[in-house]
Amino acid sequence: QHTVGWPLDKNTYGGSFLYHLDNNQVVVGFVIGLDYENPHLSPFDEFQRFKTHPEIRKIFENGRRISYGARALNEGGFQSIP
Repeated sequence: QHTVGWPLDKNTYGGSFLYHLDNNQVVVGFVIGLDYENPHLSPFDEFQRFKTHPEIRKIFENGRRISYGARALNEGGFQSIP
């Protein structure tokens, strides 16, 4: 399952993914392009807000976090490496 947009504004590139695994587990990710214009935007806070969406919230109800992490991805391909 992939999403684009909310909770991000129309000028901010990003979206999410949600993969369902065995044993009633899910993997969730939230992606924001590093070229966002709003200096007050917090990717962590946007991810927290994303999890409040009614369709997403019900997936996490009564769940527990097994692991977590954050990454910076080279999204532009080989030509974008300095």
